[in-house]
Amino acid sequence: MKKYFKILYIACLTFFVGCKTGDDLYIDPTEPGSATLSTLLTALEVNVFANLEGELSRQSSIFVQHSVGLSNQYSDVQNYFITEGDYANSWEGLYVSTMHNAKIMINQAGDENPYYAGIGKVVMAMTIGMATDLWGDVPFSEAFRIDEGIRTPKLDSQQDIYASIDALLGEAIADFERNEDENIYLPAEDDLIHEGDVELWTKAAYTLRARYLNRLSNKADNNTKILDYLSKGISANSENAEAVHDATAPNQWGAFQNERPGYIGASKLFVDRLNSTSDPRISYYLTKNEGGVYLGGDITQEAIDPDISGSGSFFSEAHSYPIVTYYEAKFIEAEVLARTGGDASGALNDAIKASVEYVTNGANDGSAIATYTSPSETEVLTEKWVAMFNQSIEAYNDFRRTGIPALTPRPQSVGAMLNVIPKRLPFPKETTLYNPNAKFIALDVPVWWAE
Repeated sequence: MKKYFKILYIACLTFFVGCKTGDDLYIDPTEPGSATLSTLLTALEVNVFANLEGELSRQSSIFVQHSVGLSNQYSDVQNYFITEGDYANSWEGLYVSTMHNAKIMINQAGDENPYYAGIGKVVMAMTIGMATDLWGDVPFSEAFRIDEGIRTPKLDSQQDIYASIDALLGEAIADFERNEDENIYLPAEDDLIHEGDVELWTKAAYTLRARYLNRLSNKADNNTKILDYLSKGISANSENAEAVHDATAPNQWGAFQNERPGYIGASKLFVDRLNSTSDPRISYYLTKNEGGVYLGGDITQEAIDPDISGSGSFFSEAHSYPIVTYYEAKFIEAEVLARTGGDASGALNDAIKASVEYVTNGANDGSAIATYTSPSETEVLTEKWVAMFNQSIEAYNDFRRTGIPALTPRPQSVGAMLNVIPKRLPFPKETTLYNPNAKFIALDVPVWWAE
């Protein structure tokens, strides 16, 4: 698999990048060109990795105070100075490189290749989920319909998009339940995440259904359904969905840290939490500063001291990056139980232990810090915030939905442009220029599920 991965990783990043014009969103997905299902699948997954580990992840890490921005563009992010000019590449990564190609693969797979179609639907669900979580109402139902003359797609409501996400994941599960001999082509090494194992894809899809239904906790009581989905989902770290990496196809957190040291470092809030609990993940999450200690940057300082900890071996260039995991599933279960008055201690302690075992590669079982009895929802979500370090888009979503953990914004007196942590991202300039339906919304306006 590694040999296959090395050959295709770079090719997929270049072949499927798409042009940077106002028509990016409106490429006709019924014209797939010469791409095969196998090449499309690898390209999709490579772009999923880039979406999850790239700029959106780094900015979310600063917003949710896993990290602090120290220099260059990340000083602006730390001051919540983000503009329409900052997101063209991220938007293109979601819509062109990923969703556009997912649509092509789903169409090309048809009914004769349900396993490929199912993976495409999971990718589509995750990617439109990321877009709507960060921007709110976004194009979806009318996107990629240039063949019908739709060049300025409407913005679908976040509520409708969430219904579509659950439907896509349900359809994917049905595709995976089809018999193997109902497929003309079967995914294998071209599937960088699960090597064509549809049982693992089914578990990932159920866990994602639970994730997205739980995101709607302020809007609907889905607790019974969430627990049902979790019972069919990922049940061990060995079943985790991961972005695979090696030296030729590096983890973007590790690559960024190595290529641009001094741009981002760990936050004081996060490091103090790890130190206060003697958390065994600290030496995997972080490096020591020049003084030989774990130290985080203080956002109340006008000039944050740059001699702080950076990302550790868990985010090295060759380390896999978690996409959806057993420990996330157990944290969701614990949150539901705490929210409904149940005993969340078993689920929370299992979540912590699973996270520690995963991060330390089995060197520590986490039992020393997994000692909760009758934990509150605040305790559950604070522990989840720790476990989702640098999986910060999910942590940012949890914070906006629940206000947990309690985060103090960077003071305006030291240059912040807002007096609150941003509650959404601005549309890219290209999107507002070419689509009159996409208009600027103030960054202190919450997305629908966070209202």
